[in-house]
This record gives sequence, structure tokens and C-alpha cells, in this order.
Amino acid sequence: MPRTRKRKSQAALLRAPTDQPGNWWRLFAAAIVAIGAVLRFYDLALKPLHHDEGVNGFFLLGLFREGVYRYDAANYHGPTLYYFALITSSINNFLFGAEGPSTVAIRSVPALFGIGCIVLLLCLRRRLGGIGTLTAAALLAVSPGAVYWSRDFIHETPLVFFTLWLVVCVLWFWDTRRPRYLMLGSIAAALMFSTKETALISVVAVAASATFALVWAPAPIKTSAQYWGGWRRLALLLLGAMALFVLACILFFSSFFGNPHGIRDALTTFSYWIKTGISQRSAPWYTYMAWLSLEETPLLILSAIGTAAALVKRSRFHVFAGAWAFSLLVAYSILPYKTPWILLNVTLPMCIVAGSVAQALWEQATIRSRSVWIRGVPEIGVIAAALAMSAYRCIWLNFYHYDDLRSAYAYVQTHRGFLDLVSRIEEIAQSSGTGVATQMTVVTPEYWPLPWYLRDYRNVGYFGRVVLTETPIVIGSKEQEGELRAMLHMRYELAGSYPLRPGVELVLFLASDQRH
Repeated sequence: MPRTRKRKSQAALLRAPTDQPGNWWRLFAAAIVAIGAVLRFYDLALKPLHHDEGVNGFFLLGLFREGVYRYDAANYHGPTLYYFALITSSINNFLFGAEGPSTVAIRSVPALFGIGCIVLLLCLRRRLGGIGTLTAAALLAVSPGAVYWSRDFIHETPLVFFTLWLVVCVLWFWDTRRPRYLMLGSIAAALMFSTKETALISVVAVAASATFALVWAPAPIKTSAQYWGGWRRLALLLLGAMALFVLACILFFSSFFGNPHGIRDALTTFSYWIKTGISQRSAPWYTYMAWLSLEETPLLILSAIGTAAALVKRSRFHVFAGAWAFSLLVAYSILPYKTPWILLNVTLPMCIVAGSVAQALWEQATIRSRSVWIRGVPEIGVIAAALAMSAYRCIWLNFYHYDDLRSAYAYVQTHRGFLDLVSRIEEIAQSSGTGVATQMTVVTPEYWPLPWYLRDYRNVGYFGRVVLTETPIVIGSKEQEGELRAMLHMRYELAGSYPLRPGVELVLFLASDQRH
């Protein structure tokens, strides 16, 4: 081979790892991203914050107002969520002048990462095909769970984004040998571990699935030192990636060197969370499968079909995606600790496998006739029906029944009636003329996310038990109502009861001079 031709072939190998899509594909991709963005950002404050969101908001307030955040290995997840929320809150403060942390500002973080997941899926076009990639992205865009958790200020959506970012970078490095992709993948891995402890489960699942795919669907493996530029180059690249990983983790866990103990806590955190995963909230092993069957029916069916087909055809990437999805499902099903947002880690690779089914159907229709839009009606109908069912359930859940116990995803969700309590307090504070200086006593032991909604009020005491008080507003639980009536006697009057979440109802007592 002439030297010039050889150089051209090497240059072709090192080009960007995705081929160039047509204009029609770009238009569909843009439309899918736009739909995903609308579903995640529309009326972002509609759903009240739940317990965990309220606690996360409390940490953010300390970081935003006082510049203080200290990682706590025993009780809470990693620090990245708060630092990204600090950015959105600061932007909100700069643009609108009011205090930055608002419900929309903090929830913008998971919403943006949720959109980012859709964009990253579009980067898999080379392996999934044009229709398969669009279908995978569309299924994620309208997934009831993916949208639901992208509208919650919790760690799961950023974790899933960083996991997919790691997978994409490794694939690109495998294809091109460009060091930048290995370094970007190292950063993604560091952000995974700096976001949530369950990153370890995701990394093990991805690595095990990749190994299984290479064994099940063997092909010329790029393992020779010469292919990677020699052992010395490969060793230097791996050392550089490890150093970048460690540095990024140190920066976040040490609060950018403001809390050196956070580095130690980052290493001990797994002992705490292993105990949590084994000992708390015991539920049947099939719980996650039942939740998927209820909330993500089309996705579950398509991904199961796609995984079975990939195993038969020995399609390596599709085998990897199927193993990634179902190995995580098995791992989390074994653990007694069950929370619905965990399923977001499973549904994303399921979207990839479901996309492979759509690509196969489309190719089958193309084989039958060039007039794919005519002869391919059954195949198009299957894809459209799956998307329509998911979209309907997505809208039903996220904008109408987000606190409905018929949904598996809403089992810890704060009831919408809780916001009536917040509105009532705001009315009293405004009519009394005391505003944010209004004094309140909260005696109920379960009150989150109330501190988030009362974050601007300076004189609120949280006691968790009935105490003597003379503040004009007293908030307790339904179980404390009798004790509160006896203690407050004629000086206060019950102004209403408000649902917090299933099994928890709050009562509002107002001093006599506050009744109106």
C-alpha cells in the first residue's frame, strides 16, 4: 500500500467516532430533545418537594448563603448535586435579583442532566443506527420515570448521566484511541462516585456487561500493545486517567480543599451504605419488576425482546446494553433496600436495547420494499404505539397524578394539599404585617420539606415534640392535635389540617389575634 494511502486510512480511523447524519435525522433528533426539555421544565414547581428534596435543599442553602458544605458519609449522598445547584442558583440570583435558591432553580439541575442523557443517547448512532438511536432517545424523552426523576432535586439523574457519559467516552476511545476520550471518561467516573455511592454498582455492571459481550460475541479484539501505541503509551494514559479521577474526587469530597476530612469520609462511606442496602426497607425481590411492569410497560417488553434477539444474533453492543440493563435490575432486586428512583439506572440502558428492536424492525421493512413508509406500516406502528403509551403515562403521572398512590413512583411524594398550608402561612404573614419575621413553632416530628418552603422566615423553631409556645403560628401533626388543644386551650384555634404524605397529616393552629 502506498504510504499516502496508508496515512489516509489511519486518518480515517481517527476521525470523530460518529458518521454524519442527514438533515432529516437532525430534525427528528432536535424535535426529540425539545420534547424532552418541555416535559422536564414545564411548570417545574408544580409538584411539591418531597422529604429528600427538602433535605438536599437545606444543604444547598448552607452552601449558597454561608459558603459551607461538608460531606457526611453516614447520612447523605455525594456533593456534586449541591455544587451544580449552586451554579443554577447563582445564575438565578444574577438574572432576577432575588435570592438564588428557588424550586425551579434547584430542579433545573436534574432537568438539565435529564436532557443531557437524551443528547448522549444520540451519540450512539454509529452502533444503534439512525432509527434505533432516535427511538432510544424518544423512549427516554417520554419515559414516565425518567421525566419524573428529572423533575426532582435528587442525585439519581446526574448519576445516570455521568454513567452514560462514561460509556460513550469509553466507546469513542475504543474506536479512535484518542487520549481525550479516556480523560473525559475518567472525569465522568469521578463525577459518578462524587454523586452517589451506588456508582460502584453501576461501574461493576458496565464492566461485567462489557466483558460478557466480548466473550459472547467474539470479534477481532483490539488488545495488542501495538494497536494502542505500545505498552509505554498505554501505561501513561492509564496513569493519567487515574490521576485525573483521584484529583476530581478530592476536589469535590474535600469541598475544594475546605474540608480535608471529606476525603476520608469518601472512603468510609461504602460501609454505611452497604448496611443501608442490606438492612433497611425490606421488600420482595420482584418489586422493581412489578414497578417496571406498571410504569414502563412498552420499554420493559421491547428491551426484553431486544436482549433476547441480541443474544441469539451475537450482536456485541446490543448484548452489552441488554446485560447492562438486566444485570442492574437483578443486582438491585437482590438488595432489600427498594426506592423507585433506582430504576432510572435500569431504564436508560433498556432504552438502548429497545432502540435496537426499532432499528431491526425498520431494516426488515426496508428489505421488503424501498417504499418503507408504505410497506413498513406494521413496524412503524409498533414503534409509534410504544412511544404513545409511554407518553400518555408520562403526562398522566407528571402533570396530573404526580402524588397518586396508584403510581409506584409517587410512593413517598408530598401531597399537593401541603402547598395549601404554605399558601395559608404566607397569607397570614402578609396580612399580619410581620412578613418573613413571623414567628412559628413546628412541633411535628415529620415536617420535611417544610423548612425549604419556609427558608426565608427567620423565626421558625423545629422541635419535633409538643413544647410550650406563644408564637402566633403552631404546626403539629394530626396525632398531636389532642395534646395541642389541651396545651394551647382558648388562646389558639385550629385553622385547618393538611396532608403531608401518606399516613402523615399536619394541623395548623393560629393565635386568637391571627384569626380572620
